[in-house]
Amino acid sequence: MRKKKALLLGLKIFLSMGLILWITHNISLEQVWLVIADADVALLFLAFSLFFVGYFITAFRWRMLIRAQGGDAPILYLVRSFMVAIFFNNFLPSTIGGDTVRMYDSWRLGNTTSGAVSVVLVDRFLGVSALLLIALLALLMDPQISTQFPSITIWVGSTIFSAGLLVWIVLNTPPGKIETFALKSSGVIRKLAGFLGKVLNTLQSYKNSPGAVVRALLLSFLLQLNVVIHFIFLTKALDIDVPFEAMFFIIPVAIFIMMLPVSINGIGLRETVFVFLFSLFGVPDVEALALAWLAYSFSLAQGILGGMVFAVRREHSARPA
Repeated sequence: MRKKKALLLGLKIFLSMGLILWITHNISLEQVWLVIADADVALLFLAFSLFFVGYFITAFRWRMLIRAQGGDAPILYLVRSFMVAIFFNNFLPSTIGGDTVRMYDSWRLGNTTSGAVSVVLVDRFLGVSALLLIALLALLMDPQISTQFPSITIWVGSTIFSAGLLVWIVLNTPPGKIETFALKSSGVIRKLAGFLGKVLNTLQSYKNSPGAVVRALLLSFLLQLNVVIHFIFLTKALDIDVPFEAMFFIIPVAIFIMMLPVSINGIGLRETVFVFLFSLFGVPDVEALALAWLAYSFSLAQGILGGMVFAVRREHSARPA
């Protein structure tokens, strides 16, 4: 198991380094730094401040999903937990670390382990769904975008369909069948199947709270809108000329691709995706790379803030009073 993990980590490092070398070999790094150095500081500050708006939107969505399970949570507790999760996302080689933090903090609220896992899974799923739907709407509302990348509409539509199919399967698979399978099994398989049955049972409990799920999805749209606006401010700060409506396609698609666990925290993948997608709208590679690195530096700054929160937080019961 350790050898397999080490091999996967090595492959991710290799891919990240390879993509960085490939995407930068024809780009003047001096020009990239000049673009960043000339950035409008006021707009950068405004863009960074939107992170905190996003923290609270995320916290309200998270609490909504917890309440749908019969629990509750203080908003500031969830904000701090999310900031700590960002710290682990930035300084561990995948986003799994951050999700584990959120699952643990959901459990600290008095939730069951399966309930804590299902809350974060649903929260994640709603966020990704909002990303893809925004990208699809951008494609449908501006056909000029789809002409830049003809097959993208099919890819986005297929991904949304697959996500919908997955939801249908999850909501219609009887947990009892998995639990029966667990009882007939032994060892690790029995434990995993038993836990999966509990998670599935908890996920299906959301069928009884459709209003909460819809409201959480609306908050997901608001959150992703906040992310797009954040990047619009960054492009304005760097004086990058890109159509306003194109940002509602570029950013969701870029974020979705960067979520794929094939590199170290999106390093290399981020730069490649930004250069490619922005080039479709006439943005020079130098400017697109500057935007990618500026965005990553902001992400690291978030991680440092989350690390500070993690350093001072106390491990005690977080049940709301």
